[in-house]
Amino acid sequence: MKHKQIYNLLIIIITLIVGCYIGISIYLILHQSSEIELLKREKHGYNLKVKELEDMIISARRNEEMQKISPYEKKDKDEIPTIPLKYKELEAAILDFLNTQQYIPDFLPVADFILTKPYLPSRNHYGIDLAGKVGDPIFAAASGVVKEIKMNDEIYGKTILIDHLNGYKTFYGHNSEILAQEGFFIRKGDIIAELGNTGISSAPHLHFEILFKSEHIDPEILIRK
Repeated sequence: MKHKQIYNLLIIIITLIVGCYIGISIYLILHQSSEIELLKREKHGYNLKVKELEDMIISARRNEEMQKISPYEKKDKDEIPTIPLKYKELEAAILDFLNTQQYIPDFLPVADFILTKPYLPSRNHYGIDLAGKVGDPIFAAASGVVKEIKMNDEIYGKTILIDHLNGYKTFYGHNSEILAQEGFFIRKGDIIAELGNTGISSAPHLHFEILFKSEHIDPEILIRK
């Protein structure tokens, strides 16, 4: 009887051991399969990221190459490559250009005039004389700061000197009245004075000079006719 009980107990123990071994083996097999599948997915995802990055690099290089192509060079017979330019960048470029133009002294300082004397540096006449009527408005040729005002210059009478903050300066002489104020910012086309006959002058006119980096230039080169 004892032998039979011991035999049955051994069978139970062996069965448990075998069952545990089989269970552990199945768990290990499933776990390993899961890890293998996970590694496959991760590798696939990594490959996708690498492919996406490569595509981005290729696209960036193509865009860079397209930007180097002149808009006047045809890629194909009937195709002209377009240069990417955002609307905001174009708008900013236009505004920057217009802002720069505001400081170029190309605006006629007198509306109605007769040119009585041109730019003659050989005769020490470093501006142009624009004849008109006493009281005619004098306009700023460009935006800038009123650098200096003289009320009794020996030669030019009442004068204004404007610094346009970019190397350009303009000078207005023989005025009858000064309307601008020294040190104030004025804009292109603002009325700064009234035409007159002050200083050494035989008739009412504006003596107008343009300087660039302290060197006189012919105003007729810049002013709009």
